[in-house]
Amino acid sequence: MATHEADPDPGVDPGHRGLASRSVPALVAAGLLFLVPLLFFVVLAEDVAEQEIFSFDRPVMMWLHGVTTPWLTAVMEAVTELGGLVVVPVAATVAAIVLWRRGSRRSATVLAAAVVGSTLLNTVLKAVFRRARPDFWQHLVTEDSYSFPSGHAMATMALAASLVVLAWGTRWRWASVVTGAVYVVAVGVSRMYLGVHYPSDVLAGWSVSVLWVAVVVVVLACVEAWQRRRAERAVLTRSNEVRP
Repeated sequence: MATHEADPDPGVDPGHRGLASRSVPALVAAGLLFLVPLLFFVVLAEDVAEQEIFSFDRPVMMWLHGVTTPWLTAVMEAVTELGGLVVVPVAATVAAIVLWRRGSRRSATVLAAAVVGSTLLNTVLKAVFRRARPDFWQHLVTEDSYSFPSGHAMATMALAASLVVLAWGTRWRWASVVTGAVYVVAVGVSRMYLGVHYPSDVLAGWSVSVLWVAVVVVVLACVEAWQRRRAERAVLTRSNEVRP
């Protein structure tokens, strides 16, 4: 006797079932991208707000100060400029313009929103926490603003993370990850070496920027999904109107 396999549920699109199954890892990854940096920043921010001292701040900074040499100081001064108020905005602006002119408007928007937003967010957070700069030794560069979180750490991570997001679906994925990691770590270490930031400032800056870039990507994806649904409904409405 011939047997018949049960037909799939006619009310469920097989493509949707496949999409749902593939979306689970993506949702888990997205949740971690929000949760991990958020919790990390909250832990750091809570202690900073209570003016507590992190046990690792002083040892790390004193070790870096112990390896100070004139040539290394010159290198660190040059490296720290790569995360400053000139290089990051200029690089982000040029990249965004190039992407926009090539038709990649979503990519340009992600990059611009990530970098500009991180700068504004850093200004607000510094004003809220008002943490003084380290005073373990005389700073090797002049800084007048507050310390927490590091603006250089936030700017470099926003730039690097957004570029990794844009390159993730291409063959440049891992190259962008490695290059971005070297970039943000180098600038972060330079801020500690020069005596103007605690390690906790740098870690907080990285955490906030990862969280901010994740927010930008998710918000834009939601906006695009809403626009697509709106366009589909408009097309369906027009087709119904012309149907006899």
